[in-house]
Amino acid sequence: MMSMMKPSKPFFAAVAIATLCSPVEAAEIQEVRMWRAPDHTRLVFDLSGQADYNLFTLENPYRVVIDIADSQLQDDLSGLDFTASPIEEVRSGIREGDDVRIVLDLTTEVRPTSFSLAPNAEFGDRLVVDLFDLEAQSAPVPAISRPQLDGGSRRDIVVAISAGHGGEDPGSIGYDGRIKEKNVTLAISRALYNRLDATPGYQPVLIREGDYYVNLKRRPQIARDHRADLFVAVHADWYRSSRANGVTVYALSGDRADRENAARIAEKENSSDLLGGVGGDLELASLDDDVALTLVSLQMAWSMEQSLLAGTEILASLDGVTRLRRDKVQQASLQVLNSPDIPSILIETGYLTNPAEARRLNSASFQERLAAAIAQGVMSYFYSAPPDGTLVAWQKSNGIVPGSYTVRRFDNLSEIAERFAVSLAELKAVNGLRSDTIRIGQLLTIPGVGARDSEHTTRPGETLSEIAALYRISVSQLRRANNLSGDHILVGQVLKIPSL
Repeated sequence: MMSMMKPSKPFFAAVAIATLCSPVEAAEIQEVRMWRAPDHTRLVFDLSGQADYNLFTLENPYRVVIDIADSQLQDDLSGLDFTASPIEEVRSGIREGDDVRIVLDLTTEVRPTSFSLAPNAEFGDRLVVDLFDLEAQSAPVPAISRPQLDGGSRRDIVVAISAGHGGEDPGSIGYDGRIKEKNVTLAISRALYNRLDATPGYQPVLIREGDYYVNLKRRPQIARDHRADLFVAVHADWYRSSRANGVTVYALSGDRADRENAARIAEKENSSDLLGGVGGDLELASLDDDVALTLVSLQMAWSMEQSLLAGTEILASLDGVTRLRRDKVQQASLQVLNSPDIPSILIETGYLTNPAEARRLNSASFQERLAAAIAQGVMSYFYSAPPDGTLVAWQKSNGIVPGSYTVRRFDNLSEIAERFAVSLAELKAVNGLRSDTIRIGQLLTIPGVGARDSEHTTRPGETLSEIAALYRISVSQLRRANNLSGDHILVGQVLKIPSL
């Protein structure tokens, strides 16, 4: 900790940002915590009680100053990691006898904001300071759009995955006081990302990639920026009884949808991408209020319908992997699900207040099983009605079924082999199984499923490498499947496409 010294250069005029004005008793600054997000840095001051504070900036050099009235600093600030943040150094000292002044020396200018938080189940009073990057705010937002159809290209389905909570918001706390929802949800979300990323035809996007908080309204906007086809929020639950257990899937309720639609029309000048699609966007600002409300309501009705269908498929896939607390998709007034243009669901993966379930949710193996089941449900939903122009739509039209299967309750290996018309020996070999033992939630590769009824007739101008890229396979795989010694192909030649 560095003591406060008079600056070598005179202070410039200070610009006040925020002040808490109510008179309160003296408070201790017990701890200072910090998180770095992609577009801002957050500092959280844990206080023993409410405190008056004043936040302002100084120039030459640029710095942010926080004066906390009638307080004492108990944390030495040595544990803060300033890596990748605009903070170069933090200094503290005493001002006017009993006020603590904290100075943030910065490497670049930021936009600081601040607010106070009341005590909750885990923390007491807190002062939150956010330092928003000016470069991230001033830089033009890239025109992110789904890949357009061009010749033989087929776009990926984009799935936005939102890990609940993060940073200073731990979410539910486990029965042992140590397991935190924010960590469980991020682990499951990363496992789900990896599953979808390894599946041809899917492009997953993580709403948060680390331990930082993303504003609830910002989460669906990030999904919208990436032109997501589906938004999946991953959470873990809490209940006063330790016996509560099981997974629940939520979609937006009708009442919340009506309120959100009305709010959008009131702010339609700032809403230009709510009816977007692959072909372009329709700006609400150009429409009369009644027309805009009708269009958004229709879009929201479609989104809610699709959310229920997606949630139903995911529940069916989760059945057997874990207990279903509700066997039907529930509807609730949830901020994060309010997109009219993106089907959105929230999965409460289980209860951290249930000791047995909390231990499972905190284990890497169970997280992988949950992620595999959720991924299977997502793929089942999109395979039933794939978006036009996607690889999955092309697969379905050509009779190609993605070559994997998640083991469910009461399944046995011989029945699975019979169901997919493959031999038991072949099924065991491709999955590296030495016996017939399988477990619920296990993801099996089905040999030859992707190649069934899959052929390609070459067209004028096509090359072998282009055809391989089209089917997401290597040129060598395509050569081997067709006994080709080189890359020469003929117009009208029928090529076998090996299993995806």
